[in-house]
Amino acid sequence: MLYLETITKHNWLKAISLQVRDDQLTFVARNVVSLAQLNFLDHFQAKGIFAEDEMVGFTLFGIDEKDQSYWIYRMMIDQHHQGKGYGKEALKLIIEDIRKQKEAHHSTITLSYEPENEVAKQLYEKAGFREVNGLLIENEQVSRYTF
Repeated sequence: MLYLETITKHNWLKAISLQVRDDQLTFVARNVVSLAQLNFLDHFQAKGIFAEDEMVGFTLFGIDEKDQSYWIYRMMIDQHHQGKGYGKEALKLIIEDIRKQKEAHHSTITLSYEPENEVAKQLYEKAGFREVNGLLIENEQVSRYTF
């Protein structure tokens, strides 16, 4: 069973040691970059994705200052744990975490991905995210989940 746990001074080294496969490096920023970026994101949180007591993935999500909507900026599963269904389960946990936190005026979660990343596209579609037709941000396809 998976669960999310906040990245702290006790587990951040494990978070930055997680890696995607070499062929996925163009799709996902390294976790060390995400943790650095967190210093400039007031309403975001970084969480480890855990299976039992082992961190198997990482996520960064929160309220974007530009549009005041919830965004999932990052989600990754370590290369040694891919193909086990963790991505699908982790995405459900992230949605549920946001659902518990959200204020009444928030009705969507937004994310973006490289259009060539078919695995991500399928994962997000199966979870209920729908592409915003024609909307690209920095050459990434935008998709939204509606509560």
